[in-house]
Amino acid sequence: MTSSSFSAKIHDTLGPANSPVRLLLINPNSTLHFTQETVSYLSTRLPSGVRIDFYTPPSDAPPSIDGTFDGVLSAAVILNDLGLDSRDTADSDDDAADNASFVSRAYSAVIVSCFSAHPLVPALQERLPFNPKKPPVIGILEAAVHYGLLLGPTFGIATTGRQWEPLFDEAIRSLGISPSRYAGTRGTGFNAISLHGEGPASALLEASVELVSRGARVIVLGCAGMAPMRASIESSLRERTGRGVPVIDGVQAAVDLGIAFARMGLSAPEA
Repeated sequence: MTSSSFSAKIHDTLGPANSPVRLLLINPNSTLHFTQETVSYLSTRLPSGVRIDFYTPPSDAPPSIDGTFDGVLSAAVILNDLGLDSRDTADSDDDAADNASFVSRAYSAVIVSCFSAHPLVPALQERLPFNPKKPPVIGILEAAVHYGLLLGPTFGIATTGRQWEPLFDEAIRSLGISPSRYAGTRGTGFNAISLHGEGPASALLEASVELVSRGARVIVLGCAGMAPMRASIESSLRERTGRGVPVIDGVQAAVDLGIAFARMGLSAPEA
């Protein structure tokens, strides 16, 4: 994939073209305005010397990632759309190998902006070659959870649909995190593309209050679309609980982590 053909897949960009740190942010659902809300949110939070390219898959991908099937389907659509779906990428000179090499050369880190154990994360970690570096592929769930572990003794996840509760329980177990540090997940009944208005915000606050009552000392927002609510939820949570409870947005956490890796000169290890 040439730089010009890849650029056609990028619909929004923040930061100057000559920035030393360049991130690729992938929204795995096909709802363009969802990605553009992320662009707007990050536009006032981007440090100097950083560029972010934003990608949204075509309509073959689900409009909202609401479970495991949606995650698998969206990963397949994205790998195909970006030309990374050849089984022989690592060892051949075909287009998929060229495309993967371009991504490895062009980006300091790749962010998968879906709060889940999204299969695109390990797929890209497997497909991108070390050439002459390999960008870390960062899922926002992993980024947010590790920030939470650094900030406090316990954390809980306030998310969208209730179906995510057992899925996030399993994701936390798979990360090797002690159950004593995880206060659980509480769903609100909304999905990723219906997080507007007072209803979702109120439900998210109630879920957060419940998690604090279970022992959570840090709240992790379990959906990329919740990022703009972070400050208001944190403020309201202080009013309701009488204590300062940090609220973490996984999008900003992943972006900051990608920037930190780049500025430390770190890349993913060679296979």
